[in-house]
Formats: sequence, C-alpha cells, structure tokens
Amino acid sequence: MKRYKTYQKVLVILLPFVSLAALWLLAHFALKYVMLPECNFYKWTGLYCPGCGATRAAIALMNGDILLSLRQNALIVVLLLIAIALYIELLLKVVFEKRFKSPILNLKFLWIFLILFAIYSVIRNFIPAIAPV
Repeated sequence: MKRYKTYQKVLVILLPFVSLAALWLLAHFALKYVMLPECNFYKWTGLYCPGCGATRAAIALMNGDILLSLRQNALIVVLLLIAIALYIELLLKVVFEKRFKSPILNLKFLWIFLILFAIYSVIRNFIPAIAPV
C-alpha cells in the first residue's frame, strides 16, 4: 500500500481551494471586460443547444444564485456536484489511505448521465419553464 506523505495530503486538501479562488478571480474580471459571442446554433435554428445558458449559469453560480443557475443550464450545477463528489472521494483515499470503489467513475453512471443530459437538452426546447432566460 502506497503511503502518502504529509505534504501530499496538504496539497490535496489546499490545491483545489486555491485553484477555485484563482479561477473565480479570473472569471470575475474577464467577464467584466470580454464580450462573449452569441450561440450560432440558437441564432440559426432558434433551438437551444446543450451548452446554451452555460455561461450565464456559471455567472449566476459565481454570484451565489443557485436557482437562476439551474434555470440557465442545469448541467453546470450537476457537473459541480459531480466534481465535489470526486474531490471528496480523492480526499478520503488520501487521508485514510484506503481504496474506495467509485460510484461515479464507472461506465454505467456515464451512460445514464449522458442519456439524461440528452433528454434534458431536447426537452428544454419545448418547456419554457426550464429554458434559459
């Protein structure tokens, strides 16, 4: 069994928080001064693509408005929850030095996630309550 050294444990604990803070600052200042282009798929077809509203969802999430973020594009919040679950799993592996079987990192979960996301991407074009604003 591989033993983790103390500095590796500290890196696993601190690095994600430092990275998130740096990304938040970068996004916060970049979105003030950079004009983002409109979605070509929406412009040409009038339908929302799977990524439509993702930038607005990320901005809403950065401002702490989870419900607006879900309304813009639920994928951002779902991916954030998956990333948090994967980080907790990594943290448990490092701290307790045991192997855990990941419920997220398997093919069945991936296929279910992709199918549900494809269904969501189509349905959001027909139900105004879940379409981006």
